Amino acid sequence: FRRQFDTIKSSHEGTQASSDKIKQQGNSYFSLGLYMQASMMYTEALELQPENPVLFCNRAMAYLKQDMPVEALADSEKSLELDASATNIKGYWRKAQALVDLNRHDEAEAAADDGLALQPGNQHLNRVRRVARETVTMRRLCKCDWVCKMPNGIEKRYKFSDNGVMTMTVFGHNVEAAFDLSVEGNPRSIVVKMKADGQPGPPPPPIPYIFEFHDNDEELWLCHPVNSTELPTKFEGQGFDRMRRGEAADCEVTFNEPLDDLCEKFIQEMNEVLPLTAPQLPAEPSEDEIGKEALIMDKIAKLKQKYGMAVHQRAMELTKDPDSAPSDALSSVAKQLRKRFVSRKILAEPKVVVPPEEARPAAPAVEAAPGNGSVSK
Repeated sequence: FRRQFDTIKSSHEGTQASSDKIKQQGNSYFSLGLYMQASMMYTEALELQPENPVLFCNRAMAYLKQDMPVEALADSEKSLELDASATNIKGYWRKAQALVDLNRHDEAEAAADDGLALQPGNQHLNRVRRVARETVTMRRLCKCDWVCKMPNGIEKRYKFSDNGVMTMTVFGHNVEAAFDLSVEGNPRSIVVKMKADGQPGPPPPPIPYIFEFHDNDEELWLCHPVNSTELPTKFEGQGFDRMRRGEAADCEVTFNEPLDDLCEKFIQEMNEVLPLTAPQLPAEPSEDEIGKEALIMDKIAKLKQKYGMAVHQRAMELTKDPDSAPSDALSSVAKQLRKRFVSRKILAEPKVVVPPEEARPAAPAVEAAPGNGSVSK
């Protein structure tokens, strides 16, 4: 038993050593900006240690660097499934960042909160949570016009834009101001800075507001100080407005082409950028090899930016299952991209299903010839 145990132990230690060596090569590629090659190394290491949370976490980061948030999210969740302690705090950051990249900002904030509960001072988690909160808050502020009646019955209308401009409309006259958002306090706040209107003298001082959403985002409470520049602490007084949701302008988005048509173009361009097989880089690649890989990644990043996240995600779905494509042309280009992803270990090699052999008819029975050992009755 002891010899058998020592053999198993030695085999395990050898596997771990091999996995660590491959992981270090992946880390080396990552430090050089060769993120696709790094993710390939982490995949190979995971084949030896499929329950290693660090490898999943590292590959998640490599995927984030390649603008592959779906894959990064899956790996970070697997990493946290294996180790959800403060030791794996990077797993929480990877998950939150992947969710931000997928525009799932509410979930990103929750993921960051989970990590900050273990390590409150983590700068990466605080930063990604702030980004998630700001994005969600800006979306809620900018999705419509906000309208209220002043004491004299005149309508006042606010419109917030995601470029940091607030437009106040009174008597049909628009007044624009820049605003800075803060999502760390409770209640949250904005500072409004009026734009210079060409009049002599300095511009008006910045005005701080506190704000809250109510009634399922149908109502926005805004409060600014009167005869003061101090940030209010309560929603009360002459500076308090309860604004209701109004009709927003410029909310309609028109798509000129169907999604799958855009996906076909996107996938075709991806096939043109990516060589059919991944280059086998040495442990210390040359400047030329690094430059070629960097150029490929730059082209891929520009393609994803050009077509947008919706097209990219649909293209990934089709690449994983080309036979689900609604047309032969789309299925064909998706299969070509799948080959490229398989060579880079982004996708696993498809399993080959061998059909069972067809049942063969039984051979006819051979009757024994008379006098050849047969028994007469």
